[in-house]
Amino acid sequence: MARRFGARVDVTRPDPTTEGAFLVRSQGSVDHDEFMGAVLTFLGTADRLVVHHRSGIAVVRLSYGQARRLRGHPMVSLVGSVGFDPDRFAAVTGIAVDE
Repeated sequence: MARRFGARVDVTRPDPTTEGAFLVRSQGSVDHDEFMGAVLTFLGTADRLVVHHRSGIAVVRLSYGQARRLRGHPMVSLVGSVGFDPDRFAAVTGIAVDE
């Protein structure tokens, strides 16, 4: 594919200690409060929770290595990297996010 379109493809994994923002989605049948309790226990501190919604999603700050481990949690159906502008997020929500 890279040859056909003249693209450069890089499949190098990020350093497992590099932190980023991740969307975490619960398994459909899991109670949201139990899910959030499990996520907060995994995080070890509420400071790493950016935002969550009762629909079963949370945005958290983790290292890539931690995110890979969280994917195996029985209450979690998805962990995916997300990008967002912390300044814009703070302007809209009033919640500051440390980089």
